Amino acid sequence: ADLGLTEEPPSPEETPFVRTGWFRGPRVTPTVFVLNCPKCGAVSRWFRSRDPQIILNPKRWGRLCGEQEDLRLDLASYLGFIQIRTIVPLDWDHIWSEFRAIEDGEDYRDEGFNGFDNWRLQDDDRNFAARLDEGIGSWTRMLAISPIPELCSDVTNFYLSCECKGGLANNRMMQDMERYCERVADTRKDHSGASTQAGTVNGYAIKRAGLTSSDITLIMKKAAREYGSRKWYQI
Repeated sequence: ADLGLTEEPPSPEETPFVRTGWFRGPRVTPTVFVLNCPKCGAVSRWFRSRDPQIILNPKRWGRLCGEQEDLRLDLASYLGFIQIRTIVPLDWDHIWSEFRAIEDGEDYRDEGFNGFDNWRLQDDDRNFAARLDEGIGSWTRMLAISPIPELCSDVTNFYLSCECKGGLANNRMMQDMERYCERVADTRKDHSGASTQAGTVNGYAIKRAGLTSSDITLIMKKAAREYGSRKWYQI
């Protein structure tokens, strides 16, 4: 069906607000989506943005998972007592947050701070493994990202195990969890990326490199610690 959707460069007024890349899709140049309604003929323009005045527009467009996370990060920063780390399912186009309240005098380097007893998240995200049954592809790992190095971690095993086993997923998923684990493991072997939801091969590259979950966590912590101090190609 013809949806009347086309893409074009932003206008001079739109250009300062348009964002691309990472969780905003694979386009490397600023893009505006133009919808010509085939029924009424109305024309609307839509684009991804980081600016709150665009994200909070009353028409509610442009507010996908990435923009929602931007708003959560802004709100947490403003409140000061909410800590957030971003969860990225590798080789899958989605993003969400785990959050927790910071008590007075609490130190994120305390033993046990990184445990999931301290973090909260929505049920749909907690049970994200169930989305492997949607038939749109698989993810290969689950990464927790934060500007605080101590909070960065490969958290795949937590999302691929149930609460009764020390993981995150609801216990009702127990009968399917072994199948989900096998699906993720098989996808990591796919050099073409065809079996991933995003069509990418990050999980395959990690497997070929022989990196373990502990290795990935150490690399992530190092990257967060050295962010902005050196070029990406400097080791």
